[in-house]
Amino acid sequence: MRLSSSFVNSIINNVFKLKHLIELPKYYGSYYVSPMPPYISQFIGIYPPSITMETPLTNKEHIKKFGAKNSKEFTFWSWRDCGIACVQMILLARKKIKNKTMMDLTEEGISFGGYVLHEGGRFVDKGWFHKSIVKLLKAYGLNTRMKRWQSIDSVAKDILENKLVILSVFVPGRRSIDEDGSFSPKANPTFGGHLLLGIGVKMKGKDINGVYVHDPRGLEKYQKSLFIPRKVFIKIFTHRTIVVE
Repeated sequence: MRLSSSFVNSIINNVFKLKHLIELPKYYGSYYVSPMPPYISQFIGIYPPSITMETPLTNKEHIKKFGAKNSKEFTFWSWRDCGIACVQMILLARKKIKNKTMMDLTEEGISFGGYVLHEGGRFVDKGWFHKSIVKLLKAYGLNTRMKRWQSIDSVAKDILENKLVILSVFVPGRRSIDEDGSFSPKANPTFGGHLLLGIGVKMKGKDINGVYVHDPRGLEKYQKSLFIPRKVFIKIFTHRTIVVE
């Protein structure tokens, strides 16, 4: 009998989950990485959920701070740069950059193959690829690696070791997500991949209450030091991380 890849992944995830729990140290209270990364919205500012990818973003201050040439370039990349926002937060926290804009880092990431816009003359719009985000962070001298088959326990362990963790999640889209910070969907939602920066964890012994994140989404309730309860985190987490030692 041929086993499906999802079934095999489920088995592997459960095996690693037990391993991660055994290795997890006890901690009481809320722990935050130090130094704390500054919060950065991929939209530079906070925009309402009513905007769509076709809505021109014309704030001149935001366009300039993003480093885009014009409104069209800013509008296009701001929707796609959750991963680059995480990278910028990490590089600023580790004092690897001073004046680099989001667009500077976007172009550097593209040079590592991080985003593909066209294939065979056809617009494909694919990225950001995790291996290229790793290459980008390594280019700034940071010891970085991808991890698969991760759990909330391994995420907590990495954060307790003062590592910065980019978290891959699958969540309702910007217009489909409840505005209360719960990651719950509205009616008839669309879902998609998104990246968050893990910056803290709340624990009681080995029991993990939840994870603190910077969410680049740029919605009012999805911003700095957002607490994600354990049940919600497990539901949205894709078991993949990018870890900066």
